[in-house]
Amino acid sequence: MAFPATGPSPPTGAGAIDFDNPLAPYRSMRAQPALFDVQPTVHGADAGYDEFVDATGDVRPSWQELADCVRERGRPGLDRLRAVVRSLVDNDGITYIQVDHNGDAITNGDGTGMPGPWQLDALPLVISAADWETLEAGLVQRSRLLDTVLTDLYGARRSITEGVLPPQLLFAHPGYVRAARGIHVPGRHQLFLHGCDISRARSGDFVVNADWTQAPSGAGYALADRRVVANAIPDLYEQIGPRPASPWAQALRLALIDAAPESAEEPVVVVLSPGIHSETAFDQAYLAGVLGLPLVESADLVVRDGKLWMRSMGTLKRVDVVLRRVDAVYADPLDLRADSRLGVVGLVEVLRRGAVTVVNTLGSGVLESPGLLRFLPELAEKLLGETPLLETAPVYWGGIGVERSHLLANLSSLLIKPVTGGEPLVGPELSARQLEALAARIDALPWQWAGQELPQFSSAPSDYLPGGLSSSSVGMRLFTVAQHSGYAPMIGGLGYLLAPGTAAYRLNTVAAKDIWVRTPARVTAEKIPTATPVELPALDTAELPALVTSSPTHEISSPRVL
Repeated sequence: MAFPATGPSPPTGAGAIDFDNPLAPYRSMRAQPALFDVQPTVHGADAGYDEFVDATGDVRPSWQELADCVRERGRPGLDRLRAVVRSLVDNDGITYIQVDHNGDAITNGDGTGMPGPWQLDALPLVISAADWETLEAGLVQRSRLLDTVLTDLYGARRSITEGVLPPQLLFAHPGYVRAARGIHVPGRHQLFLHGCDISRARSGDFVVNADWTQAPSGAGYALADRRVVANAIPDLYEQIGPRPASPWAQALRLALIDAAPESAEEPVVVVLSPGIHSETAFDQAYLAGVLGLPLVESADLVVRDGKLWMRSMGTLKRVDVVLRRVDAVYADPLDLRADSRLGVVGLVEVLRRGAVTVVNTLGSGVLESPGLLRFLPELAEKLLGETPLLETAPVYWGGIGVERSHLLANLSSLLIKPVTGGEPLVGPELSARQLEALAARIDALPWQWAGQELPQFSSAPSDYLPGGLSSSSVGMRLFTVAQHSGYAPMIGGLGYLLAPGTAAYRLNTVAAKDIWVRTPARVTAEKIPTATPVELPALDTAELPALVTSSPTHEISSPRVL
């Protein structure tokens, strides 16, 4: 995520409302522009799908308790709530490396990133039980599909030999690691963790904007956000009784233990971090703390006698499983990137011997390729005999003549992505001269480019802007972890408010948002006790190994989004 130190200034003038009845505009108007105090920060010609109200202007049933909460608290109460959230974030030490309006890290004098407070909206994003059933089914299927594709690309390669996937889209992508061919993760699944960015289109359908399979970040933030928001508004939390997210952490811990080599009797699991200057250092540390696992850097690990060891209290302790938060190419300076200071010398050889398990497996980053994204529907049919339940925004690959023509004719309204790696280009941001230069580059090497329709976002109530309640564009990052029987999703995930303007198309964000998933009515009818607000412990950094501070790091997942 790209979080500025402070939020954008809210609009002023018309639009203020009477807080004795703050939801009155929803009863009198159909569209979003009357929402609360501040005009929407939505994109496009219309406001898109409204999470909060339906087409008639009535508050949706899933949001009714939150609407009542807003009405009862009024402006003074919401101001206090925002202050409580800020205080809890500060007390828990939740931070994020600050970035400027271009999405570039703000650095200290020594060139390292400058940590700033985590930006968290006080109001949750509420998901109905029916919507979650749709999301869960589609997310789990997508994880299965990507797992099957990953297994095939580093194995039999049917997708290539049978003509479904053009080979250059595999071998030219930086996420493809030749040294990973033949390395096998114990168990049924080769894709261990999957992060998926999803938004809702104007039609109301959920659409996938990106998959994160290299070293998915954000799960720690999602768990920390739940703790903060649940404690900030315990009355609303108890009234709604959202499904807890913490069981996913337990599933992740058990999956890590199960991923150990068969020879491991009492598996030792560590979380490998790039260090405290990583953009998401807190995310890594918090997740390690919740899991009860050591957080280590490359200097804490060493390869000896064909095994991986952790330096601990002057002794060496055998390591069986590594949860990797370092990009694959930096994981081993001997077999991969020679200038890396983030990896462990000889790690690839230990992997080949089957003496340690690293997840996500080296080479999983190739699944993030925009070229691969174009062929996912065909791969789903070929490898699984299924049709994807979650749609992906249409992708046009320059290597196909008719799609290249469409790509060139619509450069100004597409998200242009190089299939060989690199930052996407937002068509609406480019000048006529830039578009002309880009078209020439595509004409010269068309197979290296893909264009994707701009993402669409729904809108939901937010109290992040200091001027008052507003309607903001929102998205979600959802997570799954591999299990024996399939993939287990985190119930909820990391919600976020999109940055204003075209920056949203790169999934740049300004604040996080807790996701509350409603309990199905059939379960509620059984009167199961409501979950308590405090689900997860605060991060006790005293119980975690000290992070080495000697080397600056690279972003471990995506440099512009969390």
